Amino acid sequence: MRKAIRAGLGITALASVALFTGAETGTTQSNVCAPRDDLVSQLGTQFNESQKAVGLLDEQSVMEVFTSDRGTWTILATDINGTSCIVAAGEGWDDTFAQLAGQGV
Repeated sequence: MRKAIRAGLGITALASVALFTGAETGTTQSNVCAPRDDLVSQLGTQFNESQKAVGLLDEQSVMEVFTSDRGTWTILATDINGTSCIVAAGEGWDDTFAQLAGQGV
């Protein structure tokens, strides 16, 4: 099901998340923004994704990577007001390198 939703440039996937969360699209079709809690909840419910990594973008925003065991992934950027935007989404997430690096390889 994920493949069909995230086909093409991912615009369909972003639109589907927007429909489920009630988010409004920004000035371009690829910008989907909503309250962080709404997007995170929908990523968990619809795609079984959970937070994998987080990092500061600047003093007023963070970037988060959400992944699933099936290999789907989403990157969110969240501002200090709690508004998140989907930056990118796709398939084929692979933790193999991170797991090997953690083993000292």
